[in-house]
Amino acid sequence: MDMENVANRLVTRFGLGTRPELRRSLYSRLEELIRQEGESAYLVVASVAADAVGKTNPGRYFAHVVMVRLQERGFLPTPEI
Repeated sequence: MDMENVANRLVTRFGLGTRPELRRSLYSRLEELIRQEGESAYLVVASVAADAVGKTNPGRYFAHVVMVRLQERGFLPTPEI
């Protein structure tokens, strides 16, 4: 499992979308989270990346769903209502 250069690999796979600075920030945040949390966080990110294949807009799908899944699994705080 290659947990290095995650941000660069995500840019290659999904691009930067219509808001490049925001998407780059997301990818960097994910890379840092993987460094901190290790393989379990990497597996969540990799799973969402695999799920994005074949979606109408894979980059947008990935960006949204990865945050939801990381929150569900306790890696990120869930916003309060």
